[in-house]
Amino acid sequence: MKTLVYKIINDRTLWVTTVLLILALFVGHVQLNDIDMQTILSLLSLMILISLYEGEGLLKYVALTIIKKCQTTRQVQLTVFLLVFFSAMFLTNDVAIITFIPIFVVIAQKIHVNAVLPIILLTVFANLGSAVTPFGNPQNIYLASHYQLQMGDFFQMSWPLGLISFLFVLLSSLFFRSSNLEQLTLDLPTIRPKQTKLLIAGSFVVLAGLLHLLPIMISLVVSILLTLVINKKRFLQVDYGIIILFVELFLIVGVLSRIPSVVSLFEELTTTDNGSFISGIVLSQFISNVPAAVLLSAFTSRVNAVYLGVSIGGLGTIIASLANLLAWRQYQRQIEEINYSFPIKLMVINLLLLLIFIALGYAILTVA
Repeated sequence: MKTLVYKIINDRTLWVTTVLLILALFVGHVQLNDIDMQTILSLLSLMILISLYEGEGLLKYVALTIIKKCQTTRQVQLTVFLLVFFSAMFLTNDVAIITFIPIFVVIAQKIHVNAVLPIILLTVFANLGSAVTPFGNPQNIYLASHYQLQMGDFFQMSWPLGLISFLFVLLSSLFFRSSNLEQLTLDLPTIRPKQTKLLIAGSFVVLAGLLHLLPIMISLVVSILLTLVINKKRFLQVDYGIIILFVELFLIVGVLSRIPSVVSLFEELTTTDNGSFISGIVLSQFISNVPAAVLLSAFTSRVNAVYLGVSIGGLGTIIASLANLLAWRQYQRQIEEINYSFPIKLMVINLLLLLIFIALGYAILTVA
């Protein structure tokens, strides 16, 4: 319990949103009905489920089993990138980063490669992969709920960006040398068969709720029951900070949406697809793409443009996506030192990719 409270208290993103909420109280009034409970319950269900997957080590087991079959250094790096890209679609970009950065640091030492650039690309591909599904990241969960998007509607919107991102993953391997390897010796985590089968079966029910195929309360109840049966301690490992963050964001946006000058400004910025797209990108660079999605959705119905803006907007500054900050934190833990060259290199590469993806985003909007 102390660890849980410590994590929440030391979450600097929450510091920012809490200060903004306090400031908002001086310019308007909050209303509890501003809180989107469908999104909150969806996030809570997913966070509990993800905590179970982390505790059981399923993703790590599958990843290491596949990586052990690689025969060259290039195959190893491409395999890790593909695993990150696809795992982020189903278990969020945060889980992909938390799982694969420690794995890759160990592998990089075994195959004698510099880990910095691959970890930066790993972070980029986690962000891009998570953009493909309606449950890959918090902003997608929110947008799907707010705009009442069915799974088919979401994929119709996300597949162009997903396909382009997948091609980038494949091309990335060309930047790394290819040397022959002996079979890698990697320690696999212990998997509990009964608990694993139960978790996978229950996951389908939870995901059905996230996709609006079942009432969201059923998803929440099932995720809680799974945790009670499989591992009660995982309740303390759930990222409750993201829940608090969203509650504060909903209240802040609710206050702003009742200020005439703010409403006028954002309605003007989002009158076109291009305006909504650029607004999402620019806002993400300064307040992160999750708050940007919540803020813009209050003023426009142009969901495709907002989605592209905040998804591509996750590239760029270190705070453009919360996953960028998480990657830096994970990297520091692995090398056990404070290293400021990593976030600088991360931002440089992210900004270069941001320019490329802005052009691609315009092309997607034009065709759409």
